[in-house]
Amino acid sequence: MALRVGLCTSLNQENLGKLKAGGIRTVTDFITRDPDAISKDLHIPYKDVCSIRRVLISENSAYPVSAVTLYKDALPMLTMLSTGCNRLDELLDGGLFTAEVTEIAGFTAAGKTRICLWCAATTVMTEKYTVVYIDTCSSFSIECVLDVLSQSADFNQAELSQELLEEKLQRIKLVQAFNVFDLFSVLESIREDLTKPTPMEYGNVKLVIIDNLASPINPIIGGQIAHSQGIISQLGLSLKQLAHKSSLAVLVTNNLTTSMNGDKSKPALGKSWSHVPHTRLIIQKCKHVSSHSSLREVCLVKSGRQQTPATTTISLDRRQQDPG
Repeated sequence: MALRVGLCTSLNQENLGKLKAGGIRTVTDFITRDPDAISKDLHIPYKDVCSIRRVLISENSAYPVSAVTLYKDALPMLTMLSTGCNRLDELLDGGLFTAEVTEIAGFTAAGKTRICLWCAATTVMTEKYTVVYIDTCSSFSIECVLDVLSQSADFNQAELSQELLEEKLQRIKLVQAFNVFDLFSVLESIREDLTKPTPMEYGNVKLVIIDNLASPINPIIGGQIAHSQGIISQLGLSLKQLAHKSSLAVLVTNNLTTSMNGDKSKPALGKSWSHVPHTRLIIQKCKHVSSHSSLREVCLVKSGRQQTPATTTISLDRRQQDPG
């Protein structure tokens, strides 16, 4: 910012001319020079130099904030939600982070939906948060959720009463969206409700899950509609804005597609989607084990915190969460 007459009463035309003659033309030039040197070298009254300096600092510097204040403001914004699997949490550096989009990609029957259900059940069981579960292909399983709740370390069978179960289940809001336009409508309703001073329907939401994101989008891509990539980009932007502005963790599942020769697989939806997730996991069946085995290999291929690639093995059977 250039110095000019009128920034303060002491910065008159005479003093401005002396400053410019001394090579001081911007606010930065003035602030970084020693006040004694300016007064002595340019023959400007010391009280005028101090007056100009005080005004420039007060009007152009950042408002001072203590570290304690920053910590208290950041604490509710940065939350880690457990996935319900210790090995997955370790792979993700603690769990699902709010203000981020996490993607789990895999082939059919790899276990993507099972992990989503774990995350939903664990969140409502261990925290007083609400989960929005957007189901795009009727894959939601109440039996799996009940299994997670019944095996929670926080409650034993005697304490897990019908009333407690109902209270936990009420905090999982199941929404079905079978096409991309319904999906946009659901996301917009969440955003609008959370911007209200007192949210009515989605209050205390901390996790939004979209199970099988590709399902409502594939019909558009399959029809070769010209604006399909624009819709994918807009959907990605909506998810990232929702996660960031509302301090939510967004978890989506995606399909894997193979190349023409079948030697390489990658997440679906193309390049327009590839930059959206902050974190990406690839889940697949373990090699050299029975096709009926519950063991799955999970690989972290994209992360802003952990070294990639990193791999772990989990079991879809919660009774065998730490396979040998």
